[in-house]
Amino acid sequence: MIFKIGECREVAFWVLLLGSWQFLASPGSKTGIIGAVGATAFLVYAWANLDRLRGLGLDYACWRSAARTDWVLAAVSGILAGTTVFAIGTASGQNMRLGDNWKLIALQVTLGPVLEEIVFRGYLFAFLVWLLSKAANDAGRGRSVVVFAAVFFALVHLAQPGVSWLQLACITSTGTLYGWIRWRSGSTAPAAVSHAAYNLALYAISGAVLLGAKASR
Repeated sequence: MIFKIGECREVAFWVLLLGSWQFLASPGSKTGIIGAVGATAFLVYAWANLDRLRGLGLDYACWRSAARTDWVLAAVSGILAGTTVFAIGTASGQNMRLGDNWKLIALQVTLGPVLEEIVFRGYLFAFLVWLLSKAANDAGRGRSVVVFAAVFFALVHLAQPGVSWLQLACITSTGTLYGWIRWRSGSTAPAAVSHAAYNLALYAISGAVLLGAKASR
Protein backbone atom coordinates (compact mmCIF):
# COMPACT_ATOMS: atom_id res chain seq x y z
CA MET A 1 0.00 0.00 0.00
CA ILE A 2 1.40 3.38 -1.03
CA PHE A 3 0.59 6.42 1.08
CA LYS A 4 0.43 9.92 -0.25
CA ILE A 5 3.36 12.08 0.84
CA GLY A 6 1.13 14.18 3.08
CA GLU A 7 -0.19 11.08 4.83
CA CYS A 8 3.23 9.99 6.10
CA ARG A 9 2.92 12.53 8.92
CA GLU A 10 -0.39 11.00 9.99
CA VAL A 11 1.03 7.47 9.92
CA ALA A 12 3.96 8.57 12.08
CA PHE A 13 1.51 10.27 14.47
CA TRP A 14 -0.45 7.06 15.04
CA VAL A 15 2.63 4.82 15.17
CA LEU A 16 4.27 6.99 17.84
CA LEU A 17 1.05 7.29 19.83
CA LEU A 18 -0.05 3.66 19.80
CA GLY A 19 3.46 2.21 19.86
CA SER A 20 4.46 4.24 22.92
CA TRP A 21 1.14 3.35 24.56
CA GLN A 22 1.86 -0.35 24.08
CA PHE A 23 5.28 -0.06 25.71
CA LEU A 24 3.98 1.93 28.69
CA ALA A 25 1.12 -0.51 29.19
CA SER A 26 3.40 -3.56 29.09
CA PRO A 27 5.09 -4.95 32.22
CA GLY A 28 8.77 -4.39 32.84
CA SER A 29 10.96 -1.36 33.49
CA LYS A 30 12.74 -1.57 30.13
CA THR A 31 9.49 -1.37 28.21
CA GLY A 32 8.52 1.55 30.43
CA ILE A 33 11.67 3.46 29.54
CA ILE A 34 11.11 2.86 25.84
CA GLY A 35 7.49 3.95 26.24
CA ALA A 36 8.48 7.12 28.12
CA VAL A 37 10.99 8.05 25.41
CA GLY A 38 8.38 7.30 22.76
CA ALA A 39 5.74 9.36 24.58
CA THR A 40 8.12 12.32 24.78
CA ALA A 41 8.92 11.98 21.07
CA PHE A 42 5.21 11.79 20.31
CA LEU A 43 4.39 14.97 22.24
CA VAL A 44 7.16 16.88 20.47
CA TYR A 45 6.00 15.51 17.12
CA ALA A 46 2.33 16.26 17.81
CA TRP A 47 3.15 19.85 18.81
CA ALA A 48 5.34 20.36 15.73
CA ASN A 49 2.54 19.12 13.49
CA LEU A 50 -0.34 21.26 14.69
CA ASP A 51 -2.39 22.31 11.62
CA ARG A 52 -0.63 19.71 9.46
CA LEU A 53 -2.44 16.46 10.32
CA ARG A 54 -5.35 16.27 7.92
CA GLY A 55 -4.96 12.99 6.04
CA LEU A 56 -6.31 9.57 7.04
CA GLY A 57 -9.36 11.18 8.63
CA LEU A 58 -7.37 13.30 11.11
CA ASP A 59 -8.93 16.44 9.68
CA TYR A 60 -12.01 15.52 11.71
CA ALA A 61 -9.89 15.35 14.85
CA CYS A 62 -9.03 19.07 14.53
CA TRP A 63 -5.48 18.81 15.86
CA ARG A 64 -4.82 22.50 15.28
CA SER A 65 -3.10 25.52 16.76
CA ALA A 66 -5.00 27.91 19.02
CA ALA A 67 -4.70 31.33 20.58
CA ARG A 68 -2.31 31.70 23.51
CA THR A 69 -5.18 32.52 25.83
CA ASP A 70 -6.80 29.19 24.97
CA TRP A 71 -3.66 27.25 25.94
CA VAL A 72 -3.38 29.11 29.24
CA LEU A 73 -7.09 28.69 29.94
CA ALA A 74 -6.84 24.97 29.18
CA ALA A 75 -3.94 24.38 31.57
CA VAL A 76 -5.31 26.53 34.41
CA SER A 77 -8.86 25.14 34.15
CA GLY A 78 -7.53 21.57 34.15
CA ILE A 79 -5.52 22.16 37.32
CA LEU A 80 -8.44 23.87 39.04
CA ALA A 81 -10.81 21.07 38.00
CA GLY A 82 -8.43 18.43 39.35
CA THR A 83 -8.06 20.30 42.65
CA THR A 84 -11.83 20.74 42.96
CA VAL A 85 -12.65 17.12 42.17
CA PHE A 86 -10.03 15.89 44.65
CA ALA A 87 -11.51 18.13 47.36
CA ILE A 88 -15.08 17.00 46.59
CA GLY A 89 -14.09 13.35 46.55
CA THR A 90 -12.20 13.61 49.83
CA ALA A 91 -15.05 15.49 51.53
CA SER A 92 -17.55 12.83 50.41
CA GLY A 93 -15.44 9.99 51.77
CA GLN A 94 -14.14 8.72 48.43
CA ASN A 95 -10.73 7.09 48.33
CA MET A 96 -8.79 9.66 46.30
CA ARG A 97 -5.37 8.09 46.71
CA LEU A 98 -4.15 7.11 43.27
CA GLY A 99 -1.60 4.49 42.37
CA ASP A 100 2.13 5.14 42.26
CA ASN A 101 2.93 3.12 39.13
CA TRP A 102 5.05 5.60 37.21
CA LYS A 103 4.24 4.04 33.86
CA LEU A 104 0.51 4.41 34.47
CA ILE A 105 1.02 8.00 35.59
CA ALA A 106 3.06 8.76 32.47
CA LEU A 107 0.37 7.19 30.32
CA GLN A 108 -2.45 9.15 31.95
CA VAL A 109 -0.78 12.54 31.74
CA THR A 110 0.58 12.22 28.19
CA LEU A 111 -0.84 9.75 25.69
CA GLY A 112 -4.16 9.02 27.40
CA PRO A 113 -5.52 12.58 27.26
CA VAL A 114 -4.47 12.99 23.63
CA LEU A 115 -6.11 9.78 22.47
CA GLU A 116 -9.30 10.33 24.48
CA GLU A 117 -9.69 13.91 23.28
CA ILE A 118 -9.09 12.95 19.66
CA VAL A 119 -11.84 10.36 20.00
CA PHE A 120 -14.40 12.29 22.07
CA ARG A 121 -13.71 15.96 21.28
CA GLY A 122 -12.42 15.19 17.80
CA TYR A 123 -14.22 12.45 15.91
CA LEU A 124 -17.32 12.35 18.12
CA PHE A 125 -17.56 16.14 18.03
CA ALA A 126 -17.41 16.15 14.23
CA PHE A 127 -20.11 13.47 14.05
CA LEU A 128 -22.39 15.32 16.46
CA VAL A 129 -21.91 18.61 14.60
CA TRP A 130 -22.93 16.88 11.38
CA LEU A 131 -25.85 15.13 13.10
CA LEU A 132 -27.17 18.39 14.58
CA SER A 133 -26.30 20.61 11.62
CA LYS A 134 -29.96 21.34 10.86
CA ALA A 135 -31.40 20.93 14.35
CA ALA A 136 -30.32 24.23 15.93
CA ASN A 137 -28.46 27.49 15.41
CA ASP A 138 -24.71 27.68 15.98
CA ALA A 139 -24.97 28.56 19.69
CA GLY A 140 -27.56 25.89 20.45
CA ARG A 141 -25.71 23.30 18.42
CA GLY A 142 -22.48 24.08 20.23
CA ARG A 143 -24.06 23.57 23.65
CA SER A 144 -25.73 20.34 22.55
CA VAL A 145 -22.54 18.91 21.07
CA VAL A 146 -20.55 19.74 24.20
CA VAL A 147 -23.14 18.15 26.52
CA PHE A 148 -23.78 15.04 24.39
CA ALA A 149 -20.07 14.37 24.00
CA ALA A 150 -19.54 14.78 27.77
CA VAL A 151 -22.38 12.38 28.61
CA PHE A 152 -21.08 9.77 26.18
CA PHE A 153 -17.57 10.27 27.60
CA ALA A 154 -18.93 9.55 31.10
CA LEU A 155 -20.98 6.54 30.02
CA VAL A 156 -17.92 4.91 28.46
CA HIS A 157 -16.23 5.12 31.87
CA LEU A 158 -18.99 2.92 33.30
CA ALA A 159 -17.08 0.02 31.75
CA GLN A 160 -14.56 0.47 34.57
CA PRO A 161 -15.52 -1.46 37.73
CA GLY A 162 -16.64 0.42 40.82
CA VAL A 163 -17.47 3.78 39.25
CA SER A 164 -19.75 5.67 41.66
CA TRP A 165 -22.46 8.18 40.79
CA LEU A 166 -20.29 10.96 42.19
CA GLN A 167 -17.39 9.91 39.98
CA LEU A 168 -19.75 9.75 37.01
CA ALA A 169 -20.91 13.30 37.74
CA CYS A 170 -17.30 14.49 37.98
CA ILE A 171 -16.40 12.80 34.70
CA THR A 172 -19.40 14.41 33.01
CA SER A 173 -18.41 17.81 34.40
CA THR A 174 -14.80 17.55 33.27
CA GLY A 175 -15.95 16.24 29.89
CA THR A 176 -18.10 19.35 29.58
CA LEU A 177 -15.05 21.48 30.42
CA TYR A 178 -12.94 19.79 27.73
CA GLY A 179 -15.78 20.17 25.25
CA TRP A 180 -16.18 23.86 26.01
CA ILE A 181 -12.45 24.40 25.48
CA ARG A 182 -12.64 22.45 22.23
CA TRP A 183 -15.57 24.53 20.97
CA ARG A 184 -14.02 27.83 22.09
CA SER A 185 -10.59 27.16 20.58
CA GLY A 186 -11.66 25.20 17.52
CA SER A 187 -8.97 22.66 18.33
CA THR A 188 -8.71 19.33 20.12
CA ALA A 189 -5.17 20.06 21.31
CA PRO A 190 -6.08 22.54 24.09
CA ALA A 191 -8.73 20.09 25.30
CA ALA A 192 -5.99 17.46 25.58
CA VAL A 193 -3.84 19.93 27.54
CA SER A 194 -6.72 20.58 29.97
CA HIS A 195 -7.31 16.83 30.35
CA ALA A 196 -3.61 16.21 30.99
CA ALA A 197 -3.45 19.06 33.53
CA TYR A 198 -6.48 17.61 35.31
CA ASN A 199 -4.91 14.15 35.60
CA LEU A 200 -1.57 15.64 36.64
CA ALA A 201 -3.26 17.71 39.38
CA LEU A 202 -5.00 14.62 40.77
CA TYR A 203 -1.74 12.65 40.89
CA ALA A 204 0.24 15.57 42.34
CA ILE A 205 -2.27 16.23 45.14
CA SER A 206 -2.64 12.52 45.87
CA GLY A 207 1.13 12.16 46.08
CA ALA A 208 1.45 15.20 48.34
CA VAL A 209 -1.23 13.86 50.69
CA LEU A 210 0.48 10.48 50.81
CA LEU A 211 3.86 12.05 51.59
CA GLY A 212 2.26 14.18 54.29
CA ALA A 213 0.67 11.14 55.87
CA LYS A 214 4.00 9.28 55.90
CA ALA A 215 5.81 12.27 57.39
CA SER A 216 3.30 12.58 60.22
CA ARG A 217 3.80 9.00 61.39
